[in-house]
Amino acid sequence: MGTPVFQNSFAHQRALYSINGKNYLMEVETTNEPVAVDDKTSVEITVVSPNMTTPMDPEANGTQPITGLEDSLKVDIQAGNKTLTSNLDPAFGELGVYESQTYYPTIPTTYSFRVYGDINGTQFNDTFACNPVLGEDAPPDNSTIKISNEVERKALTGGLDCPDYRVGFPEPYISQHELAKSLNQSQT
Repeated sequence: MGTPVFQNSFAHQRALYSINGKNYLMEVETTNEPVAVDDKTSVEITVVSPNMTTPMDPEANGTQPITGLEDSLKVDIQAGNKTLTSNLDPAFGELGVYESQTYYPTIPTTYSFRVYGDINGTQFNDTFACNPVLGEDAPPDNSTIKISNEVERKALTGGLDCPDYRVGFPEPYISQHELAKSLNQSQT
């Protein structure tokens, strides 16, 4: 019998894992949605022991937050060949929720979030990426994927929107990156 998966409209990606024989639900999102170029944001990761009646719902009755991961997990924020490594801090007043350091996306491209470290004595390493075409409308995936000898991904739902240009009003918005490029070209 497969794991039931429900597709909701949200700009979060949720993955159900079996880690060393125990189920974990991990939700990854950016803190400001939708994210625009030059907007302040961070990565937020929620980790719970799920209610297996509704395993993809981090707020279902019976879920238990997994605390203490700030000491054992990190996140790499990746864009192209650039990587920003961040520790995770517990979110204020929210058990099982962790936040990366703040960053400012400078160009509209595909951003990936590699979450890695130790969960319950087991090495964990998986990557979540924004989808520039489908964003939050990415189709669910019920396939079981072996991540390592002790980690399997059992389901994946939702999607992450990639940063896009801001809408300027009453004048068009020019990103800091585009402005710097224009200044550099005018100096040559």
